Amino acid sequence: MAATNEQIQQAIESFFLLFNGVVVFLMSCGYTLIESGGVRSQNAGHTLFKTLLIFITSALAYWLIGYAFAFGGNPNVILGTRFWASERFGSKDLYPGVENFTNSNNVYKLNNQDPYIHFFYNYMLAFLVTNIAASAFAERCRVPVYVLFTILMSGIVYPFLTHWMWGANGWLGAIVGARDYGGSAIIYLTAGVAALIGTIFLGPRFGRFEPRTLPLFGHSIPITSVGAILVAFGFFVLNSGGDHRIIGKAYGDRVGHGLINTLLSGATSGATYYLLQRVIESINQPARHLKRRVFLSTVNSILCGMVAVAAGAVAYNPWSSVIIGFIASLSFLLWSKLLIKLQIDDPVETAAVHIGGGLWGIFALPIFRRTIGPKTDGTFDENVFYSIIYRITLGESWRGLLNSLCTAAVVIAWTAIFITVLFIILKLLNLLKVSKDEELRGIDLFQHGEPAYALRIYCAACGEQLQGKTIEQETVGTAGGGLRTNFPTIVTDAEGAIVPIEYFSDRNGTGGNTNESKIKSLNEENRV
Repeated sequence: MAATNEQIQQAIESFFLLFNGVVVFLMSCGYTLIESGGVRSQNAGHTLFKTLLIFITSALAYWLIGYAFAFGGNPNVILGTRFWASERFGSKDLYPGVENFTNSNNVYKLNNQDPYIHFFYNYMLAFLVTNIAASAFAERCRVPVYVLFTILMSGIVYPFLTHWMWGANGWLGAIVGARDYGGSAIIYLTAGVAALIGTIFLGPRFGRFEPRTLPLFGHSIPITSVGAILVAFGFFVLNSGGDHRIIGKAYGDRVGHGLINTLLSGATSGATYYLLQRVIESINQPARHLKRRVFLSTVNSILCGMVAVAAGAVAYNPWSSVIIGFIASLSFLLWSKLLIKLQIDDPVETAAVHIGGGLWGIFALPIFRRTIGPKTDGTFDENVFYSIIYRITLGESWRGLLNSLCTAAVVIAWTAIFITVLFIILKLLNLLKVSKDEELRGIDLFQHGEPAYALRIYCAACGEQLQGKTIEQETVGTAGGGLRTNFPTIVTDAEGAIVPIEYFSDRNGTGGNTNESKIKSLNEENRV
């Protein structure tokens, strides 16, 4: 029997949502690669294991309670009350009623997608939020912290916020009238606030600010660049598919606008930041080892522009996204420098990207969104939205700023309360931070017993040069009572780069003895 039009539409929209969910998963992998390439090599494996741990833990937490809180049936203004651990979930039990408040209109409906695919997509968002936030804890956080943090974020903090904004009867979206299409506040600001609070409690990495402020550079630009490509790919999908629909002229138009606006905002933000940073450096002329990590920071500025445009990516005209991206780069630059000024150590600038972009993005929405929207049948409906640019004289346009203020305040307060309590408890129990020895010699080996790279190129001594040590050699006892070398003997320059000690060997000698004068000379050249 031939499929009906309704069945075809359901299949198309279900596949559209499934595809989006898979891309969001790749986006999370991209964030992991940015983090892994942006830290020192002795801790790279730890960041990869962290993502694996978050993936496992968040899946169970979101399945047990998170999805029920967010989109459970029989919802009220605070939380959902059904589908705990997928109980009686799906059309098989006559409960397909996973209703979400779409960002495009005031109709409470699932738009014909399969409930299980809807669960899959929203779980991927919960995984994304948690993984982004945890990236700020790199190079110094204990493994149990990630488990407890993930349970709290994906099981309680994020699901409640999604219900309030996108749930069928959520008070923030359905009653107050706030909007956040792609999650500038609900996804990214939430992650940024959690990252900032956790980073404050963990404290800076050893050598980051004492005895002097010194960047601890990441070990692999190629890995970071691959991660950036995957994250940008995810933004293109996430910022254009939040309606969960693609059928109909109006929805196709919105998807196209989301793609173009995300591209323009990210490109403008990245270009603006790079030029500004070069101008600042040409004026201040800092020492070579004190210069900004231009590649990673430019990548982060691009992401900040994409975060900022997310709140209304499908509702902006392209020229608006260029302005949003320009201001996003300034926001990122200010937040980044502020955190450094306050000596808050965020290894890959997670908080600066997602707080700077998220805050600006949620306030840009009532200013720039165009006055057009789709009807439920997929055709255009004019004059649906009010915005300051297009209807500056109407009070309803300015009310959007109050809604955005309410959204930002709720996200910040709700996230801050839970994450602060968790980290206070962990700090009291002395479960937060690894020891200085583990941090410098490598969390990979101390916490996991396996390095990300071969020991011969393993940066086991990154940072110890800051304390006046130029050579790191770890020895351990053997069964015969002798000593064996467990780490390679290496030397670090002021930027944290590693140079094999063999380079300085007396090549004319027979024993390969170290030429200490050459080592000292190298380090003296790199001192401030």
